[in-house]
Amino acid sequence: MPPDPLPEGAGTPVDNSGVPMRPSPLVTEIVRLAVACGAARTGGPLSAAELALVKAAGCAPSGAARRIRSSIRAGDDPLGEMLCNARTGSERRRMGAFYSSAKLVQPMLDWALSYGPDRLVDPGSGSGRFSAAAARSGRRLQIIAIDIDPVATILTRAALAAAGARNALVLQDDYLRREIPRAQGRTAFVGNPPYVRHHDLSASTKRRAAELAGRAGCSVSKLAGLHALFYLATLSMHATRGDIGSFVTSAQWLDAGYGAVVREAFVGGLGGRSLTIFDPQATPFEEAMVTAAISTFEIGSHFERVRIAHLSSVDALTQLERGTNVRRSLLADAGRWSRALRSERAHRHVHRIGSYFRVSRGQVTGANDYFVMSRARARERGIEAFCSPVVASAEEIFEAAGVLRDTPRRMVAMEIPKDTDLARHEALAKYIGAGEAARVHLGYVTSRRRPWYALTLSRPPIVATYMARQAPIFASNPDRLGLLNIAHGLYPREALEDETLEKMVRQLNLSRETFVGRGRTYHGGLEKFEPREMEDLPLEFST
Repeated sequence: MPPDPLPEGAGTPVDNSGVPMRPSPLVTEIVRLAVACGAARTGGPLSAAELALVKAAGCAPSGAARRIRSSIRAGDDPLGEMLCNARTGSERRRMGAFYSSAKLVQPMLDWALSYGPDRLVDPGSGSGRFSAAAARSGRRLQIIAIDIDPVATILTRAALAAAGARNALVLQDDYLRREIPRAQGRTAFVGNPPYVRHHDLSASTKRRAAELAGRAGCSVSKLAGLHALFYLATLSMHATRGDIGSFVTSAQWLDAGYGAVVREAFVGGLGGRSLTIFDPQATPFEEAMVTAAISTFEIGSHFERVRIAHLSSVDALTQLERGTNVRRSLLADAGRWSRALRSERAHRHVHRIGSYFRVSRGQVTGANDYFVMSRARARERGIEAFCSPVVASAEEIFEAAGVLRDTPRRMVAMEIPKDTDLARHEALAKYIGAGEAARVHLGYVTSRRRPWYALTLSRPPIVATYMARQAPIFASNPDRLGLLNIAHGLYPREALEDETLEKMVRQLNLSRETFVGRGRTYHGGLEKFEPREMEDLPLEFST
């Protein structure tokens, strides 16, 4: 199937199925510089897309090329930096083009070369940072770089030419589909697979993921991002027993549901050896607001212990496979790994929030601008009788000092039973009609509700924030305000007196700082707790 072109000026593929057809003038100028550096003469035959770019670009002055070649030989990536500046953030996000810091590239490459591989494969090569570093090492090994973006592969060719590569092959193709030539000896797979979320992956890419999972004897979620699929392709398509690898990716697969396929592979056929996990404040990727982890693996091996290191910054990385040993069986049995990786002891609590409460998120309306309003606005519209006071923002919980109360200024939300006879309520029918005229009923959530306007609010006795750059905070809800999906509700598994509930809230808030790091942490320190993760937080309390 031929790749789909992008809109004019985009200059990047949308996902693993598209290539740029009409690059911007800035991108054309970068290609011109790459050609002057020897891109067209290095890495084997050019693809049709690369040829078109080269022909359109021409060649830059030799003086500029000399400066760029000198910079590449010194370990820099001037062409890659130019490309990042020439493309918008949204373009780079769509294709997952977030390049690795040189402080990651060298330790990962050093680790791979210490095993004496016969060749190195750079999946999702981008501008060729790993490939060029391998060429500069002076080792006698074949280098294969593959990327679907022809602009990126032209830059990789230029970097390899400047670095003096003698045995290199550059493939402008899809790593999930293109067969890489087999070779004698050991292959090292080293790189930074593209970070593309599942929303931006085509249906054909998701079908291909299912095919690769079938080969590997596992299942893959349709929510899996492209970086997870690169692990799957390496295991089921490209690597053979004894091959090694090191990938730097978003760390989300350690805990996210879609990451189950990577976790299963890591403790299975992928042969996971180590994980180096960076603090959320670190910046391993250029302009990507995600956490990061570096994995090492040896295909087909079975290690009883996995080395785990937690680093506060990229500068702290000097060598892979350092840290503490964690039992492989512990990881194999864990649903989500962040808790298991911190220590085997920290989470052995006899009593947890889940011992006393069931935790669930508040009501999803599907259109808060329509369903949530002030009391005055509800009164003006004649629908106040069908509205109830709600907790409408997490800030209200942070400011509640442990107790939420109803006040005249509190927002309200529509609460309409399914069997409401609209014919008997003219103002309500008029407002619902206005919503349909505004196409509110066609939204993702509302279109799946029958009828679309019917809502029943949950009224938990305790509410808790679940996503912030600080620990969750808890508040009792004695007035039983309705809860929207901006917070979690805690529902007692057995009946508890209000006085007991208030004591539990105080205990939780006194302990809240100990909860930091037990959810899913994102770049910048933003931490999120899913309902089951909140249930797993400790709560030592005697009723």
